[in-house]
Amino acid sequence: MGQFLPIDGVAARYATSKHSIYRWIREQREFPLPIVLPSGIKRWAVAELVEWESRSRASADDLA
Repeated sequence: MGQFLPIDGVAARYATSKHSIYRWIREQREFPLPIVLPSGIKRWAVAELVEWESRSRASADDLA
């Protein structure tokens, strides 16, 4: 089973605020959406975050 992060962990991973993570979801449609557990708790799959990082890096390289 993969690893999952809460919003605090995602914000720490990118050295930003929780508010910014939710803004990225609204504005940057390619940012991974959280998995919502039956209890309503949200978690992000680390594998999806790593994939997003790779895509973002590739896009930045294409612009350079």
